[in-house]
Amino acid sequence: MPQSQAARRAGALRELAVLDTLEEQAFDDIVFIASRTCDTPIALISLLDHNRQWFKARVGLDVGETEIAQSVCQIDIDEADMLVIPDLTCDPRTAKNPLVTGERAFRFYAGAPLVLRSGVVVGRLCVIDTVPRPEGLTPEQLTLLRALGRQVSDQLDLRRAGQISARLLELQSALIEISECIRASEEAVEMTSAAAAVVGRVLQVERASFGLVDPDVEIVDVEADWTAPGVASIAGRHRFADYGALRADLVAGEPLVIEDVATDHRTSANTAAMYALDIGALVNMPVLERGRTVAIFIVNAARPRTWTPDELLFLRSVADRLEAGVARLRAEQQQSILNGEINHRLKNMLAMVQAIASQTLRAVSEREPVESFERRLVALSAAHDVLLQKSWKDADLRTVAEAVVETVGFGERVTLDGPSVPLGARAALSFSLVIHELMTNACKYGSLCMEGGHVELTWIIEGSGPTASLIVRWRERGGPPVVAPSRKGFGSKLIRLGLTGTGGTELRYKPGGFEADLRASVEHLAQA
Repeated sequence: MPQSQAARRAGALRELAVLDTLEEQAFDDIVFIASRTCDTPIALISLLDHNRQWFKARVGLDVGETEIAQSVCQIDIDEADMLVIPDLTCDPRTAKNPLVTGERAFRFYAGAPLVLRSGVVVGRLCVIDTVPRPEGLTPEQLTLLRALGRQVSDQLDLRRAGQISARLLELQSALIEISECIRASEEAVEMTSAAAAVVGRVLQVERASFGLVDPDVEIVDVEADWTAPGVASIAGRHRFADYGALRADLVAGEPLVIEDVATDHRTSANTAAMYALDIGALVNMPVLERGRTVAIFIVNAARPRTWTPDELLFLRSVADRLEAGVARLRAEQQQSILNGEINHRLKNMLAMVQAIASQTLRAVSEREPVESFERRLVALSAAHDVLLQKSWKDADLRTVAEAVVETVGFGERVTLDGPSVPLGARAALSFSLVIHELMTNACKYGSLCMEGGHVELTWIIEGSGPTASLIVRWRERGGPPVVAPSRKGFGSKLIRLGLTGTGGTELRYKPGGFEADLRASVEHLAQA
């Protein structure tokens, strides 16, 4: 049998997922009717795999499969026509077949082709007798055998339709799993290895891997790959030219799809190299960057295989997701380097401002305002650190609060509690300065200036959607008696400006401890 046709047949049987399945009444009924119609002791539905013929249904035979070399059904199978051999001992194609010369002593054979709607012939519905039939079957028997063969084909196609729906669902679920792996990965190798494992499992192949391609698309560096048990890894550097004419498709940014390395013109002259790696069929799906192939997702099967359009679309989607995931990691790494440089320069600038202020204000006799100014610079630096960790995107309120409390100290005497709340860059800076002023006042005049004093910093969200509001509550307990200040300095003004510089602050100087409520729109905080 030509290898390309065998590969198509094997691919169709794989899609049907019918091999090695349990008995089914619909198929059993057909072989029973075929045996009775043609008056033969044996009737079989024979499906032709790579190295065996497997019987989906059988009457009069006690084995479920034979070697493909012993199959009479494979003779002229791709002609998709009725095969009738009146005396198997007289036909040179079957005279030495062990099923003819051995105990079973098959003599007469007639088989109708099983042709799927795709045009692929996957086997035959056959009837066998142990005595020759020089006259063969009657015209009526031939007609009925053909009709029964069509019934088998229809049953297989119905099965295929159900399998395709299930297969699409399986591939979609695998894509979701791969997307989750990509989202959770912090390293490119971790990302590609996780994706390869899912692809290998779902496509039931021998190997799946990811490789980086040089600018000339001549060399691929394969990273840690996934392999089936007993299959060797191909991790390392490989030259495309050592395996055939593989470059042209990849240079053009097109998938390299080979169903049989022995018959495909691009690899037929290099089969030894392919077989040495247990490769009988392959797909190299390019990962593109600005239209140029920079990597490939590799899938290898040990035997010839028909890659279905759904499988190729699945691999294309995997490659696209990996391309986006690797690009994200690369952008994050570049942003991290840039943030480090910005952070370094910002700290230098704040240190320079602090040094200039110290020199300029050296002659000022009252040191308290100078020290307050320096502490506010430290609070700003802490808030900038948090924002830089988030690439100047949303910083979490708790993270900013923890950073400010840490710079002032007394962290073990400050309780933080509340949900996750994203703060925009400006809101994060405003919040950090407000909390710093409240911490400073608590250390100088409030609960933190006395042993056993405590601060509770909590926050809640009221409402939902665009009207949702954040309420931050500051409660001091265990400090000295509270007295409202006689004058309002810059620190008090800063607190009253609130979380976004627009007010929304309520201060209460209760005998049991100072309290403050700060209110702002959640939507405004995230956008500020």
